[in-house]
Amino acid sequence: MNISNLLSISRLVLAVPVAILLYYDEIDLAFIIGIVAGITDFLDGFLARKLNQITDLGKILDPIADKVFVGIIGLVLLVKETMPMWFFILLVGRDLLILIAGLIAKRKKNITMTSTFEGKVTYTIILIVCAGLIYKIPQAELYGLYFSTAAIIYTTIQYLILFIKQIKK
Repeated sequence: MNISNLLSISRLVLAVPVAILLYYDEIDLAFIIGIVAGITDFLDGFLARKLNQITDLGKILDPIADKVFVGIIGLVLLVKETMPMWFFILLVGRDLLILIAGLIAKRKKNITMTSTFEGKVTYTIILIVCAGLIYKIPQAELYGLYFSTAAIIYTTIQYLILFIKQIKK
């Protein structure tokens, strides 16, 4: 266990108060804690590289923390009827597909699939759109959902291509 992995775990833990606060409409406090979680996301990768502490556990924890964090926020927004069902299904479906592909790669080839830059950008776009939905910014629903849908589709295809290449090796 190292500092980077602890930061990823803290992001998992922070998802719970953010979800509770969002559910009870304590939006500004949820947003502040969400920003802290975002900082941990940046720091865990930065410190892992800077301190030469990149581990297989970290390669798994970081994307799982991202997926859990955004999934829990999405679930609260779905329950509060702030996020459309189709978008939630797309979001969770993509994450489950990537998780299953990663498990298959680990089992068949002992390969730990890692996040891509484009995947991190997509995660950031999704969080920005979620913030826009929470704050009821019309452009988030008009444009943000479709822009992030395009990013989700793109990165899903990218991960699947990467997965196929890894499995064929």
